[in-house]
Amino acid sequence: IFSCSLFQFFLCTKMPRVSFVTVILSLFAACISISGSPEKLHVHIICHSHDDVGWLKTVDQYATGCNNTIQYACTNCILDSVVQALLHNAQRKFVHVEQAFFDIWWRRQSAETKNKVRGLVESGQLGFANGGWVMHDEATTHFVDMIDQTTLGHEFLLKEFRVMPQVGWQLDPFGHSSTQAALLSAEVGFSALFFGRIDYQDLELRRQQRAAEFIWRASPSLGTSTEVFAGLTGCYEGNYGPPEGFDWDRGATDEPVQDDASLEGYNVKNRVQDFVFQALKLGNLTRGKHIMFTMGTDFTYDDADSWFRNLDKIISLVNADGRVKVMYSTPSAYVEAKLAERLTWPLKKDDFFPYADGPHKFWTGYFTSRPALKRYIRSTSAILQAGKQLCALADPGRNCEVLLRALMEAQATAQHHDAVSGTSKQHVAFDYAKKLSRGVAKATQAMSHSLVGLLPGISSGPFLRCELLNVSQCTPLQQLSSSSSPLVAVAWNALGQDRTELVELPLPKDVHVSVVGGLQVQVIPSLDSITNYGPSEAGAPYTAVVQVRLPALGYTVLRVEPTATPLKVSHPVKPTGGQPTSGQHPGAAAVLENEFLRLTFCRSTGMLCQVTNKEKGISADVLQDFFFYKPMSGNGQNSGAYIFRPAGPALPVRAPGTSANVSVVFGPLMSEVRQDIAQYLRQRVRLGRGMRAAQFTFTVGDLTPYRGMEVVMRFSTNLSNPEGLFYTDSNGREMIPRRVNFRPSWDLHQTEPVAGNYYPVATAIAVPGTDAQLTLLTDASVGGTALPSLLPSGGTDVELMLHRDILADDGRGVGEPLTETEWIAPYVNCFSLVCGQHYGPGLIIRGSVWLTLEPPASAAAVWRPLQDRIFSPPHLSFGPVGSRKPFDPSAAAKLHDAAQERSFVVAPLP
Repeated sequence: IFSCSLFQFFLCTKMPRVSFVTVILSLFAACISISGSPEKLHVHIICHSHDDVGWLKTVDQYATGCNNTIQYACTNCILDSVVQALLHNAQRKFVHVEQAFFDIWWRRQSAETKNKVRGLVESGQLGFANGGWVMHDEATTHFVDMIDQTTLGHEFLLKEFRVMPQVGWQLDPFGHSSTQAALLSAEVGFSALFFGRIDYQDLELRRQQRAAEFIWRASPSLGTSTEVFAGLTGCYEGNYGPPEGFDWDRGATDEPVQDDASLEGYNVKNRVQDFVFQALKLGNLTRGKHIMFTMGTDFTYDDADSWFRNLDKIISLVNADGRVKVMYSTPSAYVEAKLAERLTWPLKKDDFFPYADGPHKFWTGYFTSRPALKRYIRSTSAILQAGKQLCALADPGRNCEVLLRALMEAQATAQHHDAVSGTSKQHVAFDYAKKLSRGVAKATQAMSHSLVGLLPGISSGPFLRCELLNVSQCTPLQQLSSSSSPLVAVAWNALGQDRTELVELPLPKDVHVSVVGGLQVQVIPSLDSITNYGPSEAGAPYTAVVQVRLPALGYTVLRVEPTATPLKVSHPVKPTGGQPTSGQHPGAAAVLENEFLRLTFCRSTGMLCQVTNKEKGISADVLQDFFFYKPMSGNGQNSGAYIFRPAGPALPVRAPGTSANVSVVFGPLMSEVRQDIAQYLRQRVRLGRGMRAAQFTFTVGDLTPYRGMEVVMRFSTNLSNPEGLFYTDSNGREMIPRRVNFRPSWDLHQTEPVAGNYYPVATAIAVPGTDAQLTLLTDASVGGTALPSLLPSGGTDVELMLHRDILADDGRGVGEPLTETEWIAPYVNCFSLVCGQHYGPGLIIRGSVWLTLEPPASAAAVWRPLQDRIFSPPHLSFGPVGSRKPFDPSAAAKLHDAAQERSFVVAPLP
């Protein structure tokens, strides 16, 4: 005989159905009676399908049902089936989420079908939760992109049905951010937010404490104004599916309800008993008399009749039984019922990162997975923001928006939690990039039309973009010859503040040019030109670095024209001789210095070893270097696309006792150290005039010859941080405090001392010391941490993961290793190749990290504006010179000439 407490533990443990179900239910009923909760449970049936906007198949393949050899899934089929099932019975309800698929399906419907669907929406049978274009990721996305994709979906619903979703529905993302709860739930007007995945230790504690539903006060700065009711789905078992034994999807083996007593297999009593058992079990894990069953999972309801036929019977039979009340419902109706009970709910203040679904199983690898795709998505976001601004200013009509639409949809699609996260199959990642590229091409046309309208007479267009500036390629510039006409280069500033930036212009080979309109020009040898998979011969040998002043929300026009006078080139020199005295320092390989910062590079390593803020009078030992982890393969859990699990401590990229091969470039605008660190790793450290941050540009790859490698950049500091405190950003919005081996919501049992301390770094990570704070800013999402330093002097090691190449799958569904090669074999009809095999050279990436060192109290005044500048770099467009000469010949650098510079705001924002 069981006590109530023992029985409660028994119910919290997932177990197969047993033959003593009646006895169990009687015991459970006794426990409820003792606890003083005699009210009948109300079970809200939420029929839904979670439809990944790309994962194992591409978006189009999922929509149409193609490529079912990989996965049987067809969202058009789901919607066809659901609509017919709803029309068959007015009591049935269904909730749709991902508007990308609904839009595809909607466009092919007849006017008659559309009117029927509008009727279903109006009657409340067909509802929408979340309502974004996709169910976006919450770790690797930027809040601007989260807003944009949500807006795109909501605009569709408002236009077609005059409805707006009332509830957030983030079932599948692998961890949940404070930005999602505060900005994308409370501040958009949602009454609640539901999700399936939280850490296994947190989940078990919430089940024990009946805390699976709670109030989430997510914003550290906005407090109670952004509280939202939040809850778990999937019977609080870490998922979003139906209760055990009640999956009636195509191919499922759970028993249907057989209610014809004249036939074999009559099972009404057992099926009712099973359902009541599951309902009472769930009711004992939360508060109040209302519970929710999420009836559906990935790509379900393509045979909606199977689901609804069984649910119709269950609702009727269980209600006749009388122990619980069952109804078709919606998430918003469920929330309304929960809040009407006026119960006291637990309070949650931190976020849900990192997520682990078991010991040694931390989903922290995807913070970095597919870094090139992550960086491309971030760069196309900046293009989209600039395009929307230019269209709004120059084309108040809809022509421009039509051209932008492709990029808006592609960018929204890329926010899906298997897209920007890097957790799709490789052919799907290629498809995301292809959609973005096509969108950028159309957006370039839109921006060209807008610029022609905003620059009358200066250029008749068309304006072109240089997609490959980061690898020293720009077709409009490189096609210049000694007899060419000049080019107009327009630098657009999407920010509401004035700014001064260094922009790079790859120069044509054997042609001298002049650049008019910038403050100053410095010519340097270009960085090596590369493709995604190897060296490129298409790069320009030299690059003009131009200092440009950009007005708030406005443009500056440059003029690039052939000339007979060569520009002086700042060539790299070895630090052992030839550099100016100002670049020398006793015991140092090199020193970079400007008005604000001094960077010292150690002779023994060739790497950064000290940073001094001259203005604030603070200095810190900052030893920068590169390391790599060997990914775990076997031993219970592999490292993979989702999961980061190192096989041991990080190993140095440089062999012990060796130094990076260093050269230094000095000049009037900026100075830089160039480092060859390994065959697969190079870096450029740049310090510009007037800049309060140093830029570290890294090139990493091909990693495939090394048979598994996860490369990290590490800054080992002497900053005193005894409590292990550091900060990471939440989707580029707020900074969230972190502590090593600590979770605010529960006592952590740590099984992975490195991976278990990794957090998403969408834009920034900061470590405060007593007198100085080190802040690193990124140009794309990465995983990062700050751990106690391994140096004898102590301090803190700040680490960012840059690139991953892994030979094993981590068993979380994607079904292939994270090794990004140029080619992948077909999954079927692969002839002599291994189906799905990755082959060819591996991915090469190039990206940047910025470093600031400031007093903790005032650090944000420096890194916050820089964060915005990195997210929205100057947007460069190139076009032919028009009939109007854009510069006064007597004062070519007159910065405020109306033709040369224009702002579209009355005054810059602070």
